[in-house]
Amino acid sequence: MSETEAVRSAWGRIVCWLTVNAPVSAQALCGPATDEDIAGMREALGFDVPDVLEALLRMNNGSTAKDTTRSLPNGRVVPVRHLDSAIFPYGKALLGCAEIVAQYAKWRRSEVENGLDGYWRASWVPVIQDLEGQYYGYAVDTSGTSGFPVLEYGEGSVPGEAFPSLAALLDSFADALESGSWNGWPARVEEGSLRWGEE
Repeated sequence: MSETEAVRSAWGRIVCWLTVNAPVSAQALCGPATDEDIAGMREALGFDVPDVLEALLRMNNGSTAKDTTRSLPNGRVVPVRHLDSAIFPYGKALLGCAEIVAQYAKWRRSEVENGLDGYWRASWVPVIQDLEGQYYGYAVDTSGTSGFPVLEYGEGSVPGEAFPSLAALLDSFADALESGSWNGWPARVEEGSLRWGEE
């Protein structure tokens, strides 16, 4: 099985579990990314994304379909995150093309503004990230030619390799859903919505 097929298989397990067991959360999955979505992301990033990431996005372009926005008194519009978007443990959501671009720009800008050379390399593309603080998540390292390891990142720490591939990360989440726990962090369903952690 190719790496791209492995990603499709792993993500398919997650979607199937959500559809059967947590249908309200499944409704937070966005539709497939379009050619225009992928092209816009490539242009904004300035390089081609790996086939494994494109395959994932072409299945579901993020898990934020239920998110909304709110206008502040100063005219600024901010996102209002829906709990169902957090289909991964610790409140993490799958980022869509536009969110990937926005978060990538934020991390690259942070490196430059703080003079932290190597803190966020140009080849690191965020894929899964927490909804609230937007400081913790997983990124695909696109610098390789044959493999694309997944890095875990958090505020104040340099990203480090956590999984050998995107498929391995997604398989671990699928396993967690099927077993009911992610490293001791329980998964439960409340009125059709997936919730991670203690009640």
